[in-house]
Amino acid sequence: MASPQVWLEVISWVKTLFEATKATIDLRATYEKYRKDEATLREAERVSVQFSTYSDNEVDSLLRRLKGCQERFTLQGGGAERVQCICSVLHEAMEGNGGTLPIIDDWQNIYHQLKCSRHR
Repeated sequence: MASPQVWLEVISWVKTLFEATKATIDLRATYEKYRKDEATLREAERVSVQFSTYSDNEVDSLLRRLKGCQERFTLQGGGAERVQCICSVLHEAMEGNGGTLPIIDDWQNIYHQLKCSRHR
């Protein structure tokens, strides 16, 4: 079972990077805002229990990919690459959940807004 702390990082980065697809933001400050957000903290606790079949390695893999997205965002700027990167992480989460996007935070909405089904 992955810890709530690791899930908190994953959820916070998904939210931050999603915001970065829509506007120029300070990635680190936005990430820190979500890491301290009470709703995000509660969601990380819930997810760590509800998705207890995810191993630390699986969640760490999502986190590494999200951090890779963050690094690319900083180096390359914006546009379609940002969307593609986040969608690839959400697709990895789907694969780890038997082909269905897990109900975590606002991931369903993010997936649809970014039209991730087109980025397979």
